[in-house]
Amino acid sequence: MTETNNAHFTLTRMLDAPRALVWRAWTDPALLARWFGPKGTATTVLAHDPRPGGVTHLRMDMPGGGAIWARFVHREVTEPTRLSWVHSFADERGELARAPFFDGIWPLELLNSVVFEEDGARTRMTLTSETIGATAEECRIFIEQIPSMNEGWGGSFEQLDAVLASQPA
Repeated sequence: MTETNNAHFTLTRMLDAPRALVWRAWTDPALLARWFGPKGTATTVLAHDPRPGGVTHLRMDMPGGGAIWARFVHREVTEPTRLSWVHSFADERGELARAPFFDGIWPLELLNSVVFEEDGARTRMTLTSETIGATAEECRIFIEQIPSMNEGWGGSFEQLDAVLASQPA
């Protein structure tokens, strides 16, 4: 399910895994590296400090060549129910950087949150992303790209499904 309201994106997914395991897949750097990023991407977790104010820095080697970096500055870490972070592109040093696409006309920062809800032996995971301080043009592009974000996050979450299935509950 995807909803839009101005410059917001929401994606909900049911996962066939208990909430504690889903939480671990988001907070254990070895597991995060196995699923985070577009399909076919090899992700390396360069730094991972999942606490308020902590930073996660990722390198994603793209299937067609080249690399992009991402940075999370964690805001809320409430085990096992909620994570929120300021999500941005980065350079190889982890410094804030413009997106490598759309001629850099993409919001510099997004506030992302993930909520984990138990549903029997399964977990309902809801990701929300919203722009922070974006220009009208950046918001327009963000909204136009919601189908692409749905596909991109959906592909990441398919990889997450496989990682969860490979782990002991």
